[in-house]
Amino acid sequence: MSSFKNAGQAQRRTHRERSQPAHRAKKFGLLEKHKDYVVRAQDFNKKKRILKQLRNIADEKNPDEYYRGMIKSKVKDGKHRSEKDNSISADALKLMKTQDAGYLGVKLQAERKKIDKLQCILHDTMQEKVNTHTVFMDSDEDLESFDPDSYEKKVTPKSYSSHQKKLLSKAKKQQYSALRMRKERLQALHEASSKLQLQRTIAASKGRVFKTVDEETGEATYRWRKQRAK
Repeated sequence: MSSFKNAGQAQRRTHRERSQPAHRAKKFGLLEKHKDYVVRAQDFNKKKRILKQLRNIADEKNPDEYYRGMIKSKVKDGKHRSEKDNSISADALKLMKTQDAGYLGVKLQAERKKIDKLQCILHDTMQEKVNTHTVFMDSDEDLESFDPDSYEKKVTPKSYSSHQKKLLSKAKKQQYSALRMRKERLQALHEASSKLQLQRTIAASKGRVFKTVDEETGEATYRWRKQRAK
C-alpha cells in the first residue's frame, strides 16, 4: 500500500504561493514566504540549542579545577583570550629552510628548461636569415663544371594573407612576452635562492656575525670574525 501511496504523491502537483501584489509591496513592504520563514526558524532554533548547551557547560564548570590551558590564557576586557606559542625550534627551522632550498632548486631547473625551449623556437628577427640550397649532380663532370653564381633556383615564396600575418605576428609577440616573463621569474628565483642560502649560512655559523648596510644602495654585507684554522 505504501508504494501506491508514494506513487500518488510523486504525481501530485506542487502548489506554490502566489506572488505579492505590487501595490501591497509598496505599502506594507516585502512579504515573507513560508519557505523563507522555515529557513529562518531552523537557524534560530539551532542557535538557541547551541546557547543552551554552552550555558549548561558554564553552569556545571568547576572554577577550582585545573586545566593546562590556564597556563597560556587570560581574561582581558571581559573576554577570554589564549596566547598561542608560535615559536619554532632551531632544528625545525633548519629543516624548513632545507626544504625551501630544495623547492627553489627544482623551480629554477624547470624555469631554465622552459627558457631554453622557448629560445630554441624563437630567433632574432633583426638578423637576416641565411638560406641554403642543396643541388644534386648526375655525374662528376657536371660537378666540376658547376658554377654556383650562375645557378639560379626559382623558388616560389609562400604567400600569406593579411589575416594570417596578423595572427603570426600576434603569436610571436606572445611568445617573446612569455620569454621575458620567464627570465624575470628566473631572476627572482635566483635572488630568493641566494637570500635563503645566506640565511642558512648565518644560522649554521658559529660566533658573532657583523652586518654592514650601505646607505646609498641599501645592500647588506656580512662578515665573520677571523678564526685560525687548525
